[in-house]
Amino acid sequence: MTNLANKKISNTHDLFQSFQSLTTEQLNHCPMPESWSILQNVEHVFLVDVGIAKILAMPASADADSQATERYGDQKLNTMLTNRGYKVSAPDFVSPKGRLKTADEARQNINIIIDKITDHLKRHPIEHETQTFKHQFLGEMTKTDWVHFLIHHTSRHILQIEEIKKNL
Repeated sequence: MTNLANKKISNTHDLFQSFQSLTTEQLNHCPMPESWSILQNVEHVFLVDVGIAKILAMPASADADSQATERYGDQKLNTMLTNRGYKVSAPDFVSPKGRLKTADEARQNINIIIDKITDHLKRHPIEHETQTFKHQFLGEMTKTDWVHFLIHHTSRHILQIEEIKKNL
């Protein structure tokens, strides 16, 4: 899983690059009343990362729900999640509430959770686990699917941040 850990580290770096040189005013700019600001997008990514870290930390089950180590896989999740034409409202528990106030605070919090995730991936062979955990919209996913989701979900929000930056 070191490859997935490296992909997530690179993906997180790309996220940080997407808002690196922006002012606090730019980070908090909402292009439309019903949309999120850049900082709210980053907070949402952080909250999703926290939830996935909890899934990854769950002990492997001997009585797995599935025989497959992946139900979706990298390519399918990439296609689904980076399609900006398809939108789903975030569940309340991962909706931004203004917890992250600055770019530095966002980077610090995300680094903490990503360090936990990548450390776990380096120490645990999740690619052999077949136990599934339910996603609200996609259904049952293995831990490997969840890591692919984590990476492509962040990519989706990087694209969204780039869209917002065009309107600053």
